[in-house]
Amino acid sequence: MVFLLALNYDKNYKRLLILPAIFFVLFLMAIFVFPKVPQGIDLIGGTIIRVSLDKEVLTSGLESALSKQFNLVDLQVNTTKGPLGSKVLIQFSFDKDLKSAEDLLVQAKAQRETNPQNALSLALESAKASAAFLESPQQPLNPTAGSAILFAEDSLNTAKENFSKKLGEVLAKGLELGPDPKISRDEVGAVLSETFYSSGITVVIISFILLTIVIFAFFREVVPAGAIIAAAIFDIAGALGLMAIFQIPISLSTIPALLMLIGYSVDTDILLTARLLKREEKDLYTRSKEAMITGLTMTLTTLGALSVMLVLSYFGQINVIFQIAAVLLFGVASDIISTWFMNAPVLLWYIESKKGGSK
Repeated sequence: MVFLLALNYDKNYKRLLILPAIFFVLFLMAIFVFPKVPQGIDLIGGTIIRVSLDKEVLTSGLESALSKQFNLVDLQVNTTKGPLGSKVLIQFSFDKDLKSAEDLLVQAKAQRETNPQNALSLALESAKASAAFLESPQQPLNPTAGSAILFAEDSLNTAKENFSKKLGEVLAKGLELGPDPKISRDEVGAVLSETFYSSGITVVIISFILLTIVIFAFFREVVPAGAIIAAAIFDIAGALGLMAIFQIPISLSTIPALLMLIGYSVDTDILLTARLLKREEKDLYTRSKEAMITGLTMTLTTLGALSVMLVLSYFGQINVIFQIAAVLLFGVASDIISTWFMNAPVLLWYIESKKGGSK
């Protein structure tokens, strides 16, 4: 592989730029069009339940039971193992029936004064949606908009209580919990999740700005500095695109992995750029071949280590480590394309143009 890529640099290396251009378009389509990058519960809001166990359990039956008993959106059941026992992590965005009841009730309240008849209809629909968790659902006799809204509120509150009770029963049966289980339940609200998401995006943007300043200060040339930043953007797009394809969500664990990826990408591209711009003891193409051999050796070693981490975390059911390893693996694989099919040809083109000739 190294030999074939190095030979292409000696000929029509500019054609290599076609490959990253095609991949970049495909990555953007995967991110923004289909299938799109999913967001984790800690970013979009929802419920996170943690159960501590002193024994190993199979969670496949629990996930099936939850799917059968409830209408949960974005349900995830994962297990982590440690020296003190196992932990089961259950995450879901919301239950469709309860969510529908809440939304209809909000609409009914908003139209209570302006459109009482429609508010009445919406309130009754809300109560009907809550009935999925009511033991003996009833409808009020001769309701008005106001009485229907109060009835829908009571129905929703009771439905939420029954939902929590039923959820606990399913967990206790599926995980064979004792009389005093160690369970924690956190509700991540929309406001908090938006704060997490915006903070993560802000950190990524600031990282790129600081990198641009440092790289330009080091090389003092716009094209090489721009090529390094473009390669880092490509690697992030590649990681996000593959996350979309394999439905790995953006979360508080994968955002740091993306930041780590930026550092790795810049490292390999600085190695290449320094070899081609700063050293002149050998001809340009010999330097590019040597840089490629060194860079690909580093990359393949990293890919090997990440693959081991991915496999171990998968079979060990350590979901956070699995997601971090997958994101880094996607990005490092994309870095092969960005560095040796995009950055290297751009640098060769730039250096030849500066010398006033082309190969």
